[in-house]
Amino acid sequence: MKKQTQYYITYELDEKGGYIASVPAIPGCAVYGKTLKEAYKNVQSAIQECLEVLQGFKRAPPRETLNPEIVRKLSFVKFREYAET
Repeated sequence: MKKQTQYYITYELDEKGGYIASVPAIPGCAVYGKTLKEAYKNVQSAIQECLEVLQGFKRAPPRETLNPEIVRKLSFVKFREYAET
């Protein structure tokens, strides 16, 4: 069975009151959501799409390089909060 890579997600509040979710390990993988829940859902799809594009170009998926402490500093949301929903 192939082990699936997990990626840290950072969340930022934008000036309109929505949320930007991004994946530092995957350059360009960032999405918007009106709520945190929507941003989380959207970023899950974006991660999958980014990985499919990389696979189409026969490139290996990126490895996660950040540690949890750095992610906590980049994001205002505790990353476990939405990892469990």
